Amino acid sequence: MENERNIKQLIKTSNGITLIALVITIIVLLILAGVVIATLTGDNGILGKAKTAKTTNDEEKAKEQIKIAVMGSYGKDGELNYDDLTKNLEQIGIKGLPKEASYPLEVTLDGVIAEIDENGEVNFTTSGGYTQTGDTITSPDGKTMKVGDYVNYDPTLEANTGDLTYTSTADKTGADSNQEFNVATYKSAGYGWRVLGVKNGKIRLISEEFIGPGTYTDSNRTKYTLKGQKGYINGIEELNKISSIFGHGKGAEKATSITVEDINEITGYNPETSKYGEGNFDEYGNKVTYTRGEGDTLSSSATNGQKWSGTENTCNYYDKASKTFKALTSGNIQITSTHYYYNPLTLGTDKVVSGTNEDGTVNTVYKMLFGYDKVGSDNYFRNFTNGKCAQNYWLASDCADAYGYGGVIWGLRNVYDGGVNGNEYRLYCSNGRERSISYGVRPVVSLKSDVSLEWNETAKEWKIK
Repeated sequence: MENERNIKQLIKTSNGITLIALVITIIVLLILAGVVIATLTGDNGILGKAKTAKTTNDEEKAKEQIKIAVMGSYGKDGELNYDDLTKNLEQIGIKGLPKEASYPLEVTLDGVIAEIDENGEVNFTTSGGYTQTGDTITSPDGKTMKVGDYVNYDPTLEANTGDLTYTSTADKTGADSNQEFNVATYKSAGYGWRVLGVKNGKIRLISEEFIGPGTYTDSNRTKYTLKGQKGYINGIEELNKISSIFGHGKGAEKATSITVEDINEITGYNPETSKYGEGNFDEYGNKVTYTRGEGDTLSSSATNGQKWSGTENTCNYYDKASKTFKALTSGNIQITSTHYYYNPLTLGTDKVVSGTNEDGTVNTVYKMLFGYDKVGSDNYFRNFTNGKCAQNYWLASDCADAYGYGGVIWGLRNVYDGGVNGNEYRLYCSNGRERSISYGVRPVVSLKSDVSLEWNETAKEWKIK
């Protein structure tokens, strides 16, 4: 009897141990399963990392394709050839590129955004940087700011003294004398810096006022002079060199001149779809062929059907390959007309574009780009309150006005009298005539991607930390 009780107790104990062991085993298996699932899934899991690795590989592949396309676009002269560049980019799947050279050129491939400059340097958008929607900018840490906000950027802070001056020589500009620029002059005039927007994940600032050579004040402004062939050939490079001296301050990566693409991005103007000059010789994108006949006879025909014939003693044209002007003495030459003009305010029945309010009155962004002014009743013609506020300045963008009737006008674009101009104020004409023109310079400073900004309520500006 005692033995029977012992046997039953042993069986009961064994069953208990077996049940406990089973429960423990199940728990262990669940834990292990959780570990496996966690290892496989989630951002840090194997599957997540595999997905990230694939994304990274895809991005690197896209970057490599863009770099190779650029590397294969240099001509025998060592310069980046825009026609070859667009062909190479199109071959890797990038479409909708501008017909004429437009630098910096922004392209997108498989979600990768790249900016290509005229020297072939490629900059890729920094992930996790600043983002922009309309005129609102969001920082990586969630702060929001507006285009036009002031920033306490000091181009002299932490900069080397030798980097803060530049002399634009007469042999480059065609002007009568050298023109000296000094960062300290702009700072001493009391002018500041404002938010222009975001590019490649980085904040870009624009000078509050245009900059000139020598010493200047509100009541005595100076402007930068370009003249004729030299001014056209070297103008963009000189504008960028002048602007570069403002890109050495604390938090800055570099500085370049503002371009027409910068303005168009804000105003919303698209030259490809706006059809400037449609039906005329100077229609945007129209290709005009000039043919030299016997003696001084000259004729022109365009892709949009326009034709002309007459006489013209001199017909010079710009040769991009040699960066010189040459005379058309025989044969023919084709020129693409890239000139256009527009005023971002309401004009007649034109639609109001970004930069103005719906009633046609100017807003902060417009004032920053075009100046403080009053809008009159005569089709919103500008009436400046004072000379200080008229923002007349060069854009580091060239253009050609192939007007067809025996001539072509070459010049640099500019902002003048409230509009974006092309060749209303030409530097050089195919008949040999040249002009001397003076406007201000407006540098655009790109801040480093890791720069953090903090709002200063007292000063009503952003502080670079």
